Amino acid sequence: MVAGTPFRANLLRIPSEILVAVQNGSRAVPESRPTDLSEINSDDIYAKLRNDLAFWEPWVRKALDSLGLAAPGRVRIPGESTNPVLLTDTGLAVKLYGEHWCGPENHASELEAYEVLSGHGLPIPRLVARGELRPGGDGWSWPFLVMETAPGITWREAMAALDRPRRLSLARRFGAVLRRLHEVPLTGTAALRPGSDVFAELLRERRAETVADHREWGYLSPRLLGGVDAFLPDVDTLLAGREPVLVHGDLHGTNLFVDPAGERITGLIDFTDVYAGDPRYSLVQLHLNAFRADLGLLSELLEGAGWEVPGSFAEEMLQFTFLHDFDVLEEVPVDLTGIDDVGALARRLWGV
Repeated sequence: MVAGTPFRANLLRIPSEILVAVQNGSRAVPESRPTDLSEINSDDIYAKLRNDLAFWEPWVRKALDSLGLAAPGRVRIPGESTNPVLLTDTGLAVKLYGEHWCGPENHASELEAYEVLSGHGLPIPRLVARGELRPGGDGWSWPFLVMETAPGITWREAMAALDRPRRLSLARRFGAVLRRLHEVPLTGTAALRPGSDVFAELLRERRAETVADHREWGYLSPRLLGGVDAFLPDVDTLLAGREPVLVHGDLHGTNLFVDPAGERITGLIDFTDVYAGDPRYSLVQLHLNAFRADLGLLSELLEGAGWEVPGSFAEEMLQFTFLHDFDVLEEVPVDLTGIDDVGALARRLWGV
């Protein structure tokens, strides 16, 4: 992640009475915990605080109050996230963007995505409001977005509870949603404009770094990784002749919401990794994280999306696997270290 510039002095502090009000029994804010946003002046400090409910709850209450929105009774953090996200019992979610860990880029990306996706009937929580914790200040303004929470439960929760037929049904239904997402016109002004080079530049960076990264992650054998550079085409060749579409690059198991009883897709969230790019890229996190490399689920999704599957599909998708921006093999529930050939790995992960 990219580190931002240090915060400046003389920043607004949360009143002590608000801090006291959100203390929860033994979870009172320790004296050593920062209470001022100016104290988040490094990647390390931000990393330690980004999912800390005790720190962020008073700021979220301040954000909602500044917009005249109802004060929640309870606030919670749903799980690990790059940017602080807090859910309220009033049906709203607040997402804050710091100056560290690509916060400025994430904020811009999310705003652009909401503008482009608006009015297309996709199951995307409504953007209610936007604001800044420190408007008009000299340092980072700490922008935030307020959104409705997604109905239903996460894909990950649903997969733990559903039988096989209903899992397959939901995968097929999400295929139809994914097709509609890819059909949204690219009307953005930055990463979501048809001529944007953001996606191609990302792939070029990943091509240069992927072998070293995978050696560090350790999911694949050294012998297999020795053949990856020759296996990967140059990016221009990989993308040649394909019109860009709206790609969501982080469709993991907690960014997708479903109604298991009604077998409906009810929510799609987190638009910090969206591009005008190749639709194949959007399958990588979806299949390897949300589906845990379940080829039956992938087959149903492709069928629901009306996705043409050429004979080279598995090899193409393994190329995008190596070029993806995340550690996408982390959730694959099988040991891949015994596979020494890229063709065998392609068939194991993507052979539908």
